Amino acid sequence: MKIRLAALVSACALAYPLAGLARSGDAQLDHVVVTATRQPVSADEVLSSVDVIDRDEIARAGNSNLVQLLSGRPGVQVTSNGGPGSNSSVFIRGTNSGHALLLIDGVRVGSLTSGAPAFENIPLELIERIEILRGPASALYGADAIGGVIQVFTRKGSEGFQPSARVGLGSDGARTLDAALAGGAGRLRYRLAAGHERTDGINAKPASIAGNDRDDDGFRNDYFSGSVSLGFREADEVGLTMLHSKMRSWYDMGKAYDSHMDKRTESIGLHMRNRIDADWTSTLRFGYGVDESDDRAERNSKTDFETTQRQLTWQHDIGLAGGTLLAAYEYLEQEIDSSNDYDKTGRHTNSLVLGWSGQFDRHHLQANARYDDNSQFGSKTTGTLAYGYRLTPEWRARVSIGTAFKAPTFNDLYYPWSGNPDLEPEEALNREAGLVWERGGFSFSATYFDNRVRNLIAWAPVDPSDPTGFWLPANVARASIEGLELAASAMVWDYRVRASIDFLDAEDKATGDELSRRARIGGSLGIERSAGQWTWGLEWNGQGRRHDSIPNTAANRLAGYGLLNGYVHYALAPEWSVELRANNILDKDYELASRYGTQGANAFIALRYAMH
Repeated sequence: MKIRLAALVSACALAYPLAGLARSGDAQLDHVVVTATRQPVSADEVLSSVDVIDRDEIARAGNSNLVQLLSGRPGVQVTSNGGPGSNSSVFIRGTNSGHALLLIDGVRVGSLTSGAPAFENIPLELIERIEILRGPASALYGADAIGGVIQVFTRKGSEGFQPSARVGLGSDGARTLDAALAGGAGRLRYRLAAGHERTDGINAKPASIAGNDRDDDGFRNDYFSGSVSLGFREADEVGLTMLHSKMRSWYDMGKAYDSHMDKRTESIGLHMRNRIDADWTSTLRFGYGVDESDDRAERNSKTDFETTQRQLTWQHDIGLAGGTLLAAYEYLEQEIDSSNDYDKTGRHTNSLVLGWSGQFDRHHLQANARYDDNSQFGSKTTGTLAYGYRLTPEWRARVSIGTAFKAPTFNDLYYPWSGNPDLEPEEALNREAGLVWERGGFSFSATYFDNRVRNLIAWAPVDPSDPTGFWLPANVARASIEGLELAASAMVWDYRVRASIDFLDAEDKATGDELSRRARIGGSLGIERSAGQWTWGLEWNGQGRRHDSIPNTAANRLAGYGLLNGYVHYALAPEWSVELRANNILDKDYELASRYGTQGANAFIALRYAMH
């Protein structure tokens, strides 16, 4: 990829106007993150690209969903087949939707048949914070983390008693109601929450007049979550977390029947953490994740897919040689249950993980290696090596190289009459370099990455000399993905400002075409101010033109777009607040996927009670 002069100009445009006005108070610099290393570390010490969305920002998103919230983050692009609740895809750094690993409180959740998680089925009201790790992470987490990891942390209780409730109404028949009881005493913490949301939706295929396609396509969702933890001795703890979300979303299929899909997402995590001595902590975790979809395209037609993942992890964090050693064993058992007759319905993986990170004077080093022994495709070893150097108190530089892989889906391997059980994992090699400047409340970062993905699974003729013959999935495709990410944030007088610009060149190596639905340029800008009882903000995010499919043609080109959103929160009293959110204020007509509709201008208002 040729980084044009525009990239340099953009970097200056992000940094220069804010540099002289920076003030302390940027919370992003104070975050402690765990996804980047599997160990708690300050965000300004990590050697990878990590973005954190905290609870305050999630609350400001109003009735937006997780997919919409992720769309405004650096290095992330999204698509949806209609309005809220519709099937959606998340692309991290231009990789495929199945190359983003989803964790909920450390538990793997996703479909082994489609190969991707149902991000649209995770309610924002249950989320405390989100960590987005961009770049290969198989050396830490195993299969599927070619593009990165998105980890969702559910809300927990704190000291005292904190009941809360929210009721809201909005455009397109949107309404929501939820409540929670949370609190703690001594070293006991607990939280229970439940809610319901629904919307009449929009017409998912506005140009289609077949069957019931002219109606609106909404969704309804019932959800709950819970957590409890108890500390004992000096620093030991046992805890349980759980999340359940069940959604029904309607979609257009050109049928007289009102086609719909039921989706269920569940996660349960149980952990026990023991401090063996001052430099050694042992953590034992059990995770249980479910991704289920029941598709009713016609009245007498039903197709079921259910994925269950059971995970056991025993991790040790040991202070060693001026740094921290990571040593872990993992066992992962994956199963599917479907109305389709698959040749095989399960596989398991035994894994060993080693890592070390430490700082010496101005030098910072991180090394990770992982060995996965999978019952389906055999063994795979991945690694990451990263080095950082503090040039000055304000400037830091880093470089890294890492490998990653994605296991074939059960659809690719064993789908009736079209699976290929001889498929190998998709593999990636990523190199990147970054530069960070921080002073007071201002930060600026620039990251260049080069990710080469091979053995990509695509449909190909069994006999290459006869393209009109029988086709099966095969490891025949390759992709070259290069990009530049620029981001800045600051406190400017009493305003918090953040901005990002992404340049991306995601190319199919065989044809030279751009990968489907990946824009070459995208960006976001946000500004917020709090004054007394008021908090308000404006957000803009947009993507350049992209193609809906390969081969790229003028007919499947999707136009670029830019969306303006805004929000206002007013504190009526210490426990009561009114929250107003408006999305697509300028009523932009745009597409995320060809011939699928998106919401026009819409608003949502909520009344919230929360005892602090």
